[in-house]
Amino acid sequence: MHELDPEVEDRNYAKQPLTKAELERIVSAAGSVAAVLNTRHKVAKEQGWKEKPPSKTAFVKAALEENNLLRRPIVIADGRAVVGRNEDEIRALFG
Repeated sequence: MHELDPEVEDRNYAKQPLTKAELERIVSAAGSVAAVLNTRHKVAKEQGWKEKPPSKTAFVKAALEENNLLRRPIVIADGRAVVGRNEDEIRALFG
């Protein structure tokens, strides 16, 4: 449950990993790999992904092995996603 909407379901994807289909939907809903990529992660730094994000396919493959490549939190509603702690954007999803 979440204070913005009692119907929101929290999920700890460190304990319950995301599937390939879920990761693909998240990237699509967010609009790009860059929008969901945790550029501070070791793999992202080593690959130079901050400057040039990977393809959706490469990102999903990497994130299946290392879920910390995703920025947090991820809030999805009505096919749109907000990634990160932008409260105004999150509220707009429910507005």
